[in-house]
Amino acid sequence: MTTIKGISIVLGVVAAIAVASVAGYMLGDNALVKEESTTSTAMIDEEQPLLSKEPDTGSATTDSTETQLLYLIEEEKLAHDVYTVLYDKYGARVFGNILQSESTHQERVLSLLEQRNIADPRKDAVGEFTDPDLQKLYDDLIAKGMKSEKDAYEVGVTIEEVDIADITKQLETASDVDVIQTLEDLRRGSENHLRAFNRQLNR
Repeated sequence: MTTIKGISIVLGVVAAIAVASVAGYMLGDNALVKEESTTSTAMIDEEQPLLSKEPDTGSATTDSTETQLLYLIEEEKLAHDVYTVLYDKYGARVFGNILQSESTHQERVLSLLEQRNIADPRKDAVGEFTDPDLQKLYDDLIAKGMKSEKDAYEVGVTIEEVDIADITKQLETASDVDVIQTLEDLRRGSENHLRAFNRQLNR
């Protein structure tokens, strides 16, 4: 015979089971909501960089072109000034001819500077440069060139080889059509000058 006490125990167990089930369901549902929320936030975080503005490279390109031209015109001045000094020293026609060409090269680059309203960095005095690296190179080349005529021709070879290498490197990043055309013309000129100096050395 079932007693009241037994019925109460059974009902209590059933109620406990029901409560546990509901609690488990709620916990599972809350965990699901939390997981969805976390996933959504993670997706937003991952996509955030796509909303960033692309960097403006226009000013960087302009700065690069200016830097190239400022260096280039002084590099051409270096060649002109070295050949002027060596021509005065030895009177070799090759220096006289090529230094005139270097004057033309400087005018080509100066035109590019003026079109872009960039100030001419050149100093008037022969052998003086704004760029400290070019100043040191000039001093070293003159020291070698004054030793002998053969050394002077070797200096000419060094200058033209450096010019060709620098111009080739500048062409890799140049983007303006007029700059590219000028660089290509100057490189051809340096290649001609290099052949002329090598002929002198091979005599």
